Amino acid sequence: MAQRKPYNPNTAYGRRKLREQYNQNTPPEEQQEHRLIAFFICLAFAIIGFVIVYALKGEHAAVKWIRH
Repeated sequence: MAQRKPYNPNTAYGRRKLREQYNQNTPPEEQQEHRLIAFFICLAFAIIGFVIVYALKGEHAAVKWIRH
């Protein structure tokens, strides 16, 4: 059987195929771990953003930023 040429990661098709291969070959526990890490990174960015807004603009602007 002929060796398959690897997908080009610089094209949308190649990225999609590589993502599909990754999702098929990665166990669910590892995928859950990656999602958890991504969640905590997003949470850290949100907290850092809040601290920056609070430090630069004050409490009123920080609360407005959260509610908006």
